[in-house]
Amino acid sequence: MRSGRNLQLVLAVLFVTIFLPRGASAAPMRISYSAISGAMSSLWVAQEGGYFKREGLDTELLYIGGGSLLIQSMLSGDVPFAYGPSVPVINASLRGSDLVLIGNTGNSLVFSIMSRPEIKQPAQLKGKKIGVTRLGGSTDWALDAALKQWGLERGRDLIVIQTGGMPEGLAALIAGALDAVVLSPPSNFRAMKAGMHELVDVGTKTFIKSNRDTTLRFLRGFAQGLHRLRTDKEFSMKVLSKYTKVTDTETLAQLHQTYGMRYSGDRIPYVRVEGVDEILKRTPGKEAREAKAGEFIDNSLLKELEQNGWFRTAGR
Repeated sequence: MRSGRNLQLVLAVLFVTIFLPRGASAAPMRISYSAISGAMSSLWVAQEGGYFKREGLDTELLYIGGGSLLIQSMLSGDVPFAYGPSVPVINASLRGSDLVLIGNTGNSLVFSIMSRPEIKQPAQLKGKKIGVTRLGGSTDWALDAALKQWGLERGRDLIVIQTGGMPEGLAALIAGALDAVVLSPPSNFRAMKAGMHELVDVGTKTFIKSNRDTTLRFLRGFAQGLHRLRTDKEFSMKVLSKYTKVTDTETLAQLHQTYGMRYSGDRIPYVRVEGVDEILKRTPGKEAREAKAGEFIDNSLLKELEQNGWFRTAGR
């Protein structure tokens, strides 16, 4: 639908990033992720393909629903690496936390705003309840961008409710407890199969210094998983099925097409300055206005891997 494509162009920003806090212990290494969504597929494939083990890292994946809770787990020191949306990272950093973005696997928001079947147009959302996984998180940010384009305002025109996760939001939508919800694949595919309507397709520094070798090995393992995701559809679909609990072959193929092909990001997953700039522009407050995108990014590790030729042999 045309409005969806236009919105996606406006929101060509970071969706999935890897970030880490200062002072965290690198081993044993727990890696948290923020959603039961195909957006996490690069990390899942890296884990199931054994690429972290190849780098000598003993890793455990930990699901923590929602970007805001993911940030809390990092700030508490529970996990040294996390994989999730960039918006909560930047918000937390603006408030003084010590997080840094070290990689990116998508340069677009990959969300759909799904509604009950009787809601066909954005104007019909007036007086309704819309769900997001976490207030202040990526789904909330995507909703805010859509509302601005539609000329709607939260509080005045509609109520925004925190669901806690994609599965919870989907269940509430199907049950009629919510009138619309922001979802990403495969939850939006499931919503469509249940008869729901798609309104729009929205499309730390000290740690690195003292644990640079561990961080480089983590990025090498992750990049190998990203390469496997892009080049091995059959294996990737099996991994997606394991983590999302989807068994339908058609849906799994759609997931792979979305995250393994269409939105898998650049060959070398650099964090884009313009993506962070866009988030800062949309973030209210003096701190965001005065901040520089480079303060939130450390691409030096990926540059090191590129300069020593590692990416030329990755996947061989």
